[in-house]
Amino acid sequence: MTESISNGGFLDILGTKMVQLSLSGFDHNFANCLMVWGIVGEAITDVSPQGTGVFYPDWDNHSGTCLEDGNEPDYMKNSRSVWLCSSLMDCCSRYFPGWNFNKCISPKGSGLWYVNHLEGKCVTDCEEGNGATCGGLANPTSDELYNDPKSCCQSQLPYLSAAYCEATSLQSSCYIGTGLYYRGDSLGSEVCVRDCDPSSKFKTHNSCKYLM
Repeated sequence: MTESISNGGFLDILGTKMVQLSLSGFDHNFANCLMVWGIVGEAITDVSPQGTGVFYPDWDNHSGTCLEDGNEPDYMKNSRSVWLCSSLMDCCSRYFPGWNFNKCISPKGSGLWYVNHLEGKCVTDCEEGNGATCGGLANPTSDELYNDPKSCCQSQLPYLSAAYCEATSLQSSCYIGTGLYYRGDSLGSEVCVRDCDPSSKFKTHNSCKYLM
């Protein structure tokens, strides 16, 4: 009997008998359960833990945002109506207004684009160092956000060639200029110069200069 159980023979016989019983009116669901007895392990679930739905300012860890992990300090739990909020938006508006609001809502940035006038290009709304185009978190009160660098360039830097501005913002080396000519006064030239990369195939008699 012991050997039959260890090699699975007992389960085979039991399963066969249960099928026969189920055909004769025995509870079918019960028979199915018994047929897999001994070989079904613990159910594996892949359910992400849900937040508490209660947000509080994370001042202890200086994260600059609000959390909903149920670890709010006791003094906040004891005065829920004073300290706790029902949404991230409400919590950020109350405890991290102004310049801090954007980081509170999106601690890693929105991934959208805004203009950096000092550098003459558009940058991504994310912390510097997290990506090649990241320009730091945008100021929610003064920086208008755009879905792509081209839209940002056309709206905020209209005096630049849109293609040039977009390529610069993306840190792309693909832009080679328009190939058209423009006055060279700003470059100290008394003749017209060509808008192209000096190292490109358009170069003719050193006439290539970028028209930004």
